[in-house]
Amino acid sequence: MFWKVNGVYIMPRRHGSLQFAPRKRAKTQKAVFRSYPELVVEKPALVAFPGYKAGMIHVLMREDRPGKLDIGQLITLASTVIEAPPIKVVGVRSYTSSYYGLKALTTALKIDKDSIISRYLTVGNGVDNWDEAKSKLEHQRDKVKEVRILAYTRLDLSGVHKKRPEFVEIPIKGGSIEERMEFSESIVGSLIKIDQVFKKGQLVDVTGVTKGYGWQGIVRRFGIELLRHKAGKGRWRVGSLGSRHPPYITWRVPRAGQTGYHKRTEYNKRILLMEDLTQTNSLNITPGGGFKNYGVLKSQYIMVSGSIPGPAKRFIFVRHPIRPKYNELPIPEIRYVSSIGWLKR
Repeated sequence: MFWKVNGVYIMPRRHGSLQFAPRKRAKTQKAVFRSYPELVVEKPALVAFPGYKAGMIHVLMREDRPGKLDIGQLITLASTVIEAPPIKVVGVRSYTSSYYGLKALTTALKIDKDSIISRYLTVGNGVDNWDEAKSKLEHQRDKVKEVRILAYTRLDLSGVHKKRPEFVEIPIKGGSIEERMEFSESIVGSLIKIDQVFKKGQLVDVTGVTKGYGWQGIVRRFGIELLRHKAGKGRWRVGSLGSRHPPYITWRVPRAGQTGYHKRTEYNKRILLMEDLTQTNSLNITPGGGFKNYGVLKSQYIMVSGSIPGPAKRFIFVRHPIRPKYNELPIPEIRYVSSIGWLKR
């Protein structure tokens, strides 16, 4: 589709990214990653951790990223607070490689009937096939290529007001396969905190489902320009639906449809702050009256630079960076937090 201007045919400017086409609603609100980086560590460790978006604030900190023009000066950064309550590890799942990718070998679970997650399982009344699954795995240990833990979020230890926790699967990276299997078996039944997975100052990737806006028109959905005010059939429309042949509207023409509620991933977000509110002398950055549409922080939280997808209370999954921009960064020197004021001058 071309336009003729002063006798010259020009191609109109595109509107809307084709990176995430088609723009459909997310299948589930529990967004997870499909790939994870290999950690360069001696001992096995978890590579991701779940959380819930609380809200946004801004901080005043000293620029310490190499290569920046204002390095050493105080800068203002918008930041997002993610509450990350501890997770309870209840099982281990081992995978082998196949022609079509990873294929599950065994799933060993230790879930008590009194556990809150047992209410939402299909089996119900708890699951305990630990000994049976371990004996089955003994004959297939040489086939194991990846080990992942099965855990659920402890919402009773957080400020999220809902009953049903998220049941997640988190890979273990670092060390040999045997060491990963021993590590996964040793943490079953225990609580894992976010400070056992990440540290202050490092980069992370964040994924989540964006805020949904329902069915929207082409101006809101693709950002195209309004037609002139004397346009015969309306201004909030596309100028042309395309040529007569082919006799159908192609996918290149902006059309109304679902806007928002898409799964999106943000890369290289820096952890500016990490605190445990269950410990004494911890920094509570909850503003007066709590975060809007969220409430008061009660457990562990992290504060990452920039914005992340989704509204308040949305489930967020955080992992180690798969394409880090910096190898290693120091602990940020924060002077001011907008929710509580000056930390030090």
